[in-house]
Amino acid sequence: MKKHAVKWLVPFLKYGVGVGLLAYVIYNYWDPKTTVKVDPKTGLETVLVTPGIGELIQGPIAFEWLAAAALLMVVAASLQIYRWYLLVRALDLPFAVRNAYRLSLVGIFYNTFIPGSVGGDLVKAYFIAHAHPERKSRAIASVIADRALGLFGLILFVAVLGSVAWAAGDARIANNPDLQRIVKVMAGIAGGSVAGFLLLGFLPQRRVDRFAGRLKWVPKLGNSLSEMWYAVWEYRQRLKVVAVGVALSAVSHFALVFAFHCASRVFPPANPALELATLSEHVVIGPIGFIAQAIPITPGGVGVAEGVFAWLYKLSDRPETRGIIARLSLRLVEWLIALTGYIVFLRMRAEVREIQHEVEEAAESPPAESLKSETPKD
Repeated sequence: MKKHAVKWLVPFLKYGVGVGLLAYVIYNYWDPKTTVKVDPKTGLETVLVTPGIGELIQGPIAFEWLAAAALLMVVAASLQIYRWYLLVRALDLPFAVRNAYRLSLVGIFYNTFIPGSVGGDLVKAYFIAHAHPERKSRAIASVIADRALGLFGLILFVAVLGSVAWAAGDARIANNPDLQRIVKVMAGIAGGSVAGFLLLGFLPQRRVDRFAGRLKWVPKLGNSLSEMWYAVWEYRQRLKVVAVGVALSAVSHFALVFAFHCASRVFPPANPALELATLSEHVVIGPIGFIAQAIPITPGGVGVAEGVFAWLYKLSDRPETRGIIARLSLRLVEWLIALTGYIVFLRMRAEVREIQHEVEEAAESPPAESLKSETPKD
């Protein structure tokens, strides 16, 4: 009875937190704000009035920018889905492209609107493993690897393009220590990740197995960490697939950041030069916002993403309300894509319900075997 209550309580709490955060952010930035800035060199004061969300949504709407954002989001999602398909096939799992797109759309619907214990990623993994139960760990590993590759792609995107813009003398980055710090941190993480991944190939199998065994002792997360470790190890043996995956990630993130850039133009401002962030700024702050919203606190990062983008815009010396309204505009596009996933879900309802039941049963049973039994001893 307690488990059943918790099963329904957690989703409601996530929705409550998300709606509460979003309501707080909108309420806090609803009215215009007046700020006074002092030039440290001249001492001159400048009075700036930034529009509130209430004022912005009552103004004109540039539907052409919204349509461009929607098109770019479709391109980004399509490339990410195909990347997952390649990662699944790299593990020698039988899988069709059509199923990759169907399952991913259902997964997007789950992750956006159903904040339960059974997320869209688990539905995708268990669907693949349904016909091959002995390969369940590999199916889960493909989803973990896809998430990790997407995260790495965002970090690399900031590191490379942010560094290029900085080196080229872009004024908004060259004069902003906060944006420079973000670029440096992301470059460090990206460089360390690449070095660690390449060095992993020199580890003997016995050390890989030993480390996986140690990870299993981590409370609650041990089995998942062990599976992730084996997934990284196995993909290290398939560098060509990883390289293609990184390339797909790069193109999809271009589309994602450009989509956010378009979304920031949906509500035209009175003073574009002062209020609108440039593309070079979005190259740095956009991926950071998408990384933060991926933390599974609320459904689809509702409330969290809006707050993070307000903070990022403040770091970039732009009005916080512009970051919030840009994220809300892009969220509208994301919801439309997720609703497409709902249509696919209706056509697959019987299959998905069966898989969901399987996932829930697995969550209550002892963890499955790790990838060790499936990893080839090359």
